[in-house]
Amino acid sequence: MKRTSLIALLALLSATAQAEESQTLLALNTFTAPEITVSGKKGDLLQNVTGKESALLNPSQMSVYKVINMMPSISQQSVDPYGLADIVNYHEAFRFRAVEATAGGVPGTTVNVEGLPVTGRPGGGATIYDLENFENIAVYSGVMPANIGLGVADVGGKIEMTIRRPEEKFGVTLKQSIGSHDFSRTYLRIDTGDLGGGLKAFASGSTSYAEKWKGFGSSNRNNVMAGVTEQFSDQVKLEAFATYSKGNIHPYKALSYAEIQNLDSAYDNDYGNDPKKYDYYGYNKNEFEDWMVMANLEVKTGENSKLNVKPYYWSDKGYYMETITGNMIRRWDIDHDLKGILAEYATKLGSVDLDFGYLYHTQERPGPPTSWKNYTITGNTLQFKNWSILSGGSNHVLHEPFIEAKYRTGDWLLEGGMKYVNYTLPSILTYDTTGIGDVSYDEALAATPAIVAPKSAESTKTFSRLFPDVTITRSLGDNTLAHLAYGENYVAHVDIYPYFISQYATFSAHNITFDQLWDDRKMELSRNFELGMKMNGGKWSIAPTVYYSIHNNKQAIFQDPELGISYPMNNANAKGYGFELETEYKPSSALKCYGSFSWNRFSFDENIRSESGSLIQIKGNQVPDAPEFLAKGMVSWKTGELTISPIVRYTSTRYGDVMHTQKIDGATVFDLDLTWSRAMPGFKNVDCSLTFMNLFDKKYVSLISTSDYKTLNSTFQPGAPFTVVASIAMHY
Repeated sequence: MKRTSLIALLALLSATAQAEESQTLLALNTFTAPEITVSGKKGDLLQNVTGKESALLNPSQMSVYKVINMMPSISQQSVDPYGLADIVNYHEAFRFRAVEATAGGVPGTTVNVEGLPVTGRPGGGATIYDLENFENIAVYSGVMPANIGLGVADVGGKIEMTIRRPEEKFGVTLKQSIGSHDFSRTYLRIDTGDLGGGLKAFASGSTSYAEKWKGFGSSNRNNVMAGVTEQFSDQVKLEAFATYSKGNIHPYKALSYAEIQNLDSAYDNDYGNDPKKYDYYGYNKNEFEDWMVMANLEVKTGENSKLNVKPYYWSDKGYYMETITGNMIRRWDIDHDLKGILAEYATKLGSVDLDFGYLYHTQERPGPPTSWKNYTITGNTLQFKNWSILSGGSNHVLHEPFIEAKYRTGDWLLEGGMKYVNYTLPSILTYDTTGIGDVSYDEALAATPAIVAPKSAESTKTFSRLFPDVTITRSLGDNTLAHLAYGENYVAHVDIYPYFISQYATFSAHNITFDQLWDDRKMELSRNFELGMKMNGGKWSIAPTVYYSIHNNKQAIFQDPELGISYPMNNANAKGYGFELETEYKPSSALKCYGSFSWNRFSFDENIRSESGSLIQIKGNQVPDAPEFLAKGMVSWKTGELTISPIVRYTSTRYGDVMHTQKIDGATVFDLDLTWSRAMPGFKNVDCSLTFMNLFDKKYVSLISTSDYKTLNSTFQPGAPFTVVASIAMHY
């Protein structure tokens, strides 16, 4: 089986799946909207993963990470075949070029919508969007233009999603999917068409449900989205969009390295159904309710000039419950929002295209956390034990002006710009919880508890810096482009707070306050270099890329030998380098192929101290959970009205710790999709598909809960087993 997998993988690597409008791959929504196009940085073979392929790669249509995981240097792991319960330490199991962009308590996701950072973390905001309502997903790794990746972090890369606008004509799309583990999803979208005066609208709704494939519990999410656009004149257009989502998720149990060694047992090991025990599934869940509203006022001020003003607001309320060490259940209540406005002006001065603007963004905590309560079990009920954290609300604040320019002369294209990041971390007031019982967060604050000064940072911490980017592209004949690029990215980590609270007694004994550690925070910086080409033939394309990155002030565990405790500090340096290759081949209109390969290295430049205090020799070791090699391929073969599409993904060896003592073997996983599509009386089109995920029921390790600097206590989860999904989509 191993040899067969390798042969199939090598055969598929000569390929790409680039679909045409009339003959898309695996589609479920071809006739009511443009296909979803997954594109990538600076025009590199940004493969056209259409709406049909999107449905194959993620049947729940709510995980953008599963949709883009065919691209090179994108490592996305999953324990849930539907993407509803893929949670690892409150964020997604996802890496750009081996860089974990959301590690270390970063209070933002890697996803922007219409250029706006309207998803945050921790909380429920990562999967609140039905992907059928989006027409383009652009992926940027490393170097990116200054007007891309706006928000509180862009260190590894950024995913930009573009909303599918209301259609010109009235239309209805109804999709129904059922699958393994009682999966069911219903999606409905209605487009009004032009109502006169340039007014158009759409409304959509979906409900998704799936039981866990092992253990007890289930996940469900209900989404609603609406959009209105009005063209007042040739110069003025107004758009507004709103999204509502509510999710109830039972995650899978994290396993130790010893437990994951027996994969047969790991595929059965999960939370139980006895409320007298701490591993009861009902004590391990999360529930969140989200709102997002945004608008876009577009004013054309000239033939080549326009102004866009985009206000936005996002609200996230809910909680995590989970079993923690010491036989306790922790409840983390979350009630935060973010809001801001982006003003952007694009114009042309002579031969130079200019785009400049300003983002103002403010975002409530958490993170870091504001409310942790601990419970024990008495009989079969939870008994309140104590507040482990009670902290007042405060905001992250970001001011981000930017400018980007393009100039073309002959065979040369010059692009460059910069953004100025002025990012202020929130102040943190920690309260004395003595005498405060099991009340809500608001009721606890209403009791006016005293501030514990040594646990607080009443002043804020501000980072200010310019971040440049430049790309030089040269045309080498009619069919070849080469580019050289440089850019700088950033991220700030905020997870020092819970470390300090949990080890407060030791810090206090040495007269170390939280304010001192908060003031020592540094912004992690990455400097990225890239050289790439894109070559096109009559029936093929190939795009190789090499890159190199330098990371300064990278977060790592600092072990203080005098205190005998460890905590994260931004005091390390690291580097990354690698090679990417995308290929596509279309020998005929009936056969289309796609393949990607990547070699990614990312490691510390120095040895660090472990969480137990010893100096460990990890210089040059690949960081945890980062495969060195990734290879992926897809073929689409159309015969009559049936499209047959096999997919294969190979992930090389990974490690659960930076010392490489916890080895996780590589894995090759196959999927297969069969889609039958035709026009039928009364409908524009009807699509029926049957999708087989993990076709050969491969047992392997998927999610690893760790960090780049992790030396102890990483956890692991197995990959989703063989899963079947059947779907029918009717387009009217």
